[in-house]
Amino acid sequence: MTGPLTGVATVFRRELATVVRTPGYGVLAVGLLAAVSGLLAAGGGGATGFVPAVVDLLLPTEALVPLAAVVLGYRALLADGASGELAVIRTYPVRVGEYVAGVLLARTVALVAVVGVPYAVVGVGVWLTAAPDTGIFATHAGVDSPLLFLRFLAFVLLLGAAYVSLAAAVSALAASRRSAIALGALALVAGVLGGDLLLLRSLGGGASPATIPGALALTPNGAFRGLVFEHVIGVAFAPEGGFVATGRAVGSLVGWTLFGPVVAGATLAYGRRVDAALERVRSGFGV
Repeated sequence: MTGPLTGVATVFRRELATVVRTPGYGVLAVGLLAAVSGLLAAGGGGATGFVPAVVDLLLPTEALVPLAAVVLGYRALLADGASGELAVIRTYPVRVGEYVAGVLLARTVALVAVVGVPYAVVGVGVWLTAAPDTGIFATHAGVDSPLLFLRFLAFVLLLGAAYVSLAAAVSALAASRRSAIALGALALVAGVLGGDLLLLRSLGGGASPATIPGALALTPNGAFRGLVFEHVIGVAFAPEGGFVATGRAVGSLVGWTLFGPVVAGATLAYGRRVDAALERVRSGFGV
């Protein structure tokens, strides 16, 4: 393994070791498992089948998974910069893009452990305790199946990956831990609520309801919700479909996932130059 992959792999191993040594992430996973299990027990869907369980979990997931992802990523790049380790790393033959890719790959693996494992445990619990017909692997619409929950889990991880990337961008832009928390909270609220509020506003302004599927896919939460309705809940009840354009929704989640590294990389690569230019402008105006 040579070239860029060497740098990515080196940073990935280092960052993964940092994640493993952080006990807070284990607490986060346990807390998420408790929250998801409690919500499922309160809703009662888990005793009925996989699709009722997904229905119970859909709305809480749109808040819990982005929250967990932001916690995983909001200091991913800030910590090295604040401690001076990033300056040391940059003295080695590791490019900014390789560094950002390695950090984000490690944080994505952490996401699978912190978010994916609790949801998988809940899915196994539903399989073991729900009605007997939930053990059927569906070959046609209208049948509850473990495969539908696996689809849901895949969409959950896509949603989480998008927010981890956005949180990493926030960590690159932030100047301190306090500003990282503030920016992370802003990104979380904007992602969870912003898309729906803008959609409601556009409909209130006279936009056609036919534009909803396309507009829904533009935000991470909207794309996630549309995919779950289209390929999990809708499949079990054999509707006509049309909740969201699948390609556009998947492309939106992938696009948000790639947007974060681009912003983070550009900030780390050119941030000092921009700060120096702004300082020269301030000096010229005597500020």
